[in-house]
Amino acid sequence: MKGSISGSLSSGMDKLLLLPVPRDWWGHIFELALYIGLYLVYLLSRGLVFPDASEALRNAERIISLEKSLGLFWEPAWQTWAIENAKALVIFLNWAYIVTYFPMILALALVLYIVNRRLYYYYRNVIVINLIFALLIFTLFPVAPPLKVLAYFLDTIQSFGPSFYGGPEVAAYRNTDAAMPSQHFSWTVILGVLYLRTLKGKFKLLGFIYPTMTFFAITITGNHYILDAIVGGITAVVSFAIVELEIRHGLFLRRWWPRSGSRPVSG
Repeated sequence: MKGSISGSLSSGMDKLLLLPVPRDWWGHIFELALYIGLYLVYLLSRGLVFPDASEALRNAERIISLEKSLGLFWEPAWQTWAIENAKALVIFLNWAYIVTYFPMILALALVLYIVNRRLYYYYRNVIVINLIFALLIFTLFPVAPPLKVLAYFLDTIQSFGPSFYGGPEVAAYRNTDAAMPSQHFSWTVILGVLYLRTLKGKFKLLGFIYPTMTFFAITITGNHYILDAIVGGITAVVSFAIVELEIRHGLFLRRWWPRSGSRPVSG
């Protein structure tokens, strides 16, 4: 086992040293430009069609009404119970909401880019397609997060920390009316599939634990509704389906997206 890990690390370092060669630089630049471009589009989607934030609040009320009609409006009870009986859990979920999202995803993307480029391209394509769906919904159907509906919810991150995350400095770099769908949940479902496909033995459980923890983090902190997670899960499934169809039939992505038709090599 130790030799296997050591060999993998050695192989990864060898590939790292081989990366900065002239023929690869355009590929590196493309990846960097892709992420920067999508992030800028994400910021531009804020208020693009509905500049008045009141529309996002009205849509939040519609989500709440729909959840009540479906018998799914459980988030306020979960949050109240956690605050009154398990404040340490609330603080843990606050940090999990922040640390296990972008920091973990970006770190994993970098590792995959270095050690298994085909696996990286596969999951990069899934996530980017997923984000395109989300951006369309963010633009046409902005939804204020539960924490803005003060009649039912508390902003646990502002109340119990780390309060810097919800401060005005950070808010300027986020779309604060993009609750539907939950990208937190959608992307952790995608990574959950990655863990299930690549990890061995009991480590495969991370494929279930990670999305489950994220689900409770996004709802108990007051950042997303249950329906946000459901739609996020659906868009994750659709994104996988599109990439698989492209791999099998070469429908459209292969003509412009580098190596989009590569099948991932599992560990």
